[in-house]
Amino acid sequence: MDKEKTGQLITTLRKEKGLTQKQLAEALNVTDKAVSKWERGLSFPDISMLEPISELLDISIMEILAGERQQSNAPVPRKEAQELINASVELGEEQIRHRKQISRLIIIILVVITLLLISLTLNVISLLR
Repeated sequence: MDKEKTGQLITTLRKEKGLTQKQLAEALNVTDKAVSKWERGLSFPDISMLEPISELLDISIMEILAGERQQSNAPVPRKEAQELINASVELGEEQIRHRKQISRLIIIILVVITLLLISLTLNVISLLR
């Protein structure tokens, strides 16, 4: 699965519908920043968003996952469909891991800052005595 291809497809379909990123975001109940990240290939829509996106943009979920329109009405082979779905889930899990790493880093920074403030406060108190 190619996030950039999917992003380009979403951009093309959104523009064909005459929608701005903000309008698409509002219709999907997400931020315009999320839509921008999808379109630039920086992230992939959460799997729960695939159905609403497909309905709004008149495209199948499999086409979103593949990042391209299917030339015929022939169904996507089961194996290929399963690979696309698995890749989508893996991308979602990758984003979750990334968010967890950022959260841990923020917590560590806050703990260090708190310890520094406590140390500074104790030093000031000891100087005033």
